[in-house]
Amino acid sequence: MSVKRRVAEKLLAPVVAAGASLAARYAVKKGPELVENTLLPWLRQATASTGGVAEKIPETARAAASSGGDLAERLTDRAREATGGGSGGESDKSGSRRRRAISTDELSERSEERAKRREQRRKATKGR
Repeated sequence: MSVKRRVAEKLLAPVVAAGASLAARYAVKKGPELVENTLLPWLRQATASTGGVAEKIPETARAAASSGGDLAERLTDRAREATGGGSGGESDKSGSRRRRAISTDELSERSEERAKRREQRRKATKGR
């Protein structure tokens, strides 16, 4: 895989995840309205001759729209996992990520590792 492609993927991954999340939220918000204002009148007209069945349509449509919210949430989670946004942190209901607590031992270990890598890079550049 080329460097350009990897860089492009790393740059676009958060944008794609945010876009998927935004689209899912929009679908959840506007889905029931779309069903009630657009589909229900059409279905009522089409099923006017069926009698009592048409009266159950609003309840069924609301149930379908609410399950659409679950679908949207699953799609958002999948997008985050696919782009690497799902690992290393938990998300709350608002979609923001919380970092997990890191112990002081782990912090000092990471700091030491970074210092070692810095020293290795310095030695490598001095040899040139």
